[in-house]
Amino acid sequence: GVILTIIIIPMTFSFVLSPKSSSIDNYRDESYSYIEDSTSPSLLMGEGYSELKTLAPEKIESNREGLKVQKNGSITLLVEDLDSAVTSLKVVNNKYQGQITNILDHGRGNDRVVQITIKIPVNRFEEYYETVREIDGEVTYANISILDVTEEYIDIASRLTNLKNTEVQFTKILEKAETITDILAVQRELNTVRGEIESYEQRMRYFDNQTEYSHINITFSVDKTGISVSDEKWRPWGEVKVAVKALLTVLKSLVDAIIWLVVFSPLVLIPYLLIRYLIRRRKAKKA
Repeated sequence: GVILTIIIIPMTFSFVLSPKSSSIDNYRDESYSYIEDSTSPSLLMGEGYSELKTLAPEKIESNREGLKVQKNGSITLLVEDLDSAVTSLKVVNNKYQGQITNILDHGRGNDRVVQITIKIPVNRFEEYYETVREIDGEVTYANISILDVTEEYIDIASRLTNLKNTEVQFTKILEKAETITDILAVQRELNTVRGEIESYEQRMRYFDNQTEYSHINITFSVDKTGISVSDEKWRPWGEVKVAVKALLTVLKSLVDAIIWLVVFSPLVLIPYLLIRYLIRRRKAKKA
């Protein structure tokens, strides 16, 4: 029992105290180097255009071995014809393997707005982003957000390796344990390690998914050149129905008011008639 405890304790803390990979600093320095160069002509601000961050797409490389970078973007365009713009976007999706994950079409006439979320392979993000901006219309807002998770990913991978090694050692100890006390102690530690392994594996799968695909939110709204003089069709029969409905509502309210007066009238009439009777009787006695 004492020997077993001495073996278990160092193994339990070995993965916690394990140093991180010495290559983390190299990854970090390399992954942020592209942010310094923001001279890409295709992303410079222009008239009527606002952008949170200017980046050089040719410097943004998330598909290099070892790098884990999350990239997402947003683009807002004013277009003359919304349906035509959505059709053009579908053509771009087919070209770059973009998948529509959400569509929100709200408003009517000149106030109509279409918001679309696209899922795109991260290695085609820059091409797709630039192609969408070339859709016929005026770009009023554009943004690219980049998050480097390389260091955290390497840290998780290192911890996961240590935990799996610890699991193997605990399994071997469990096979040699003889007493029930030792078996339960090792099984308890083994379950804890396996739970942490599952947690780290889920975290790694999340990062893999987030760094393999990017998401771009695209918003289309009507430009001044696309505004129609007659925003909505005139529907006279519909107006007649609305007017009749309003009339019925007024009549119903009047009838309801009369019903309430009739129901509550005794509360007013009885005291009034009683007072009037008493006044007349007093006058009759004086006469």
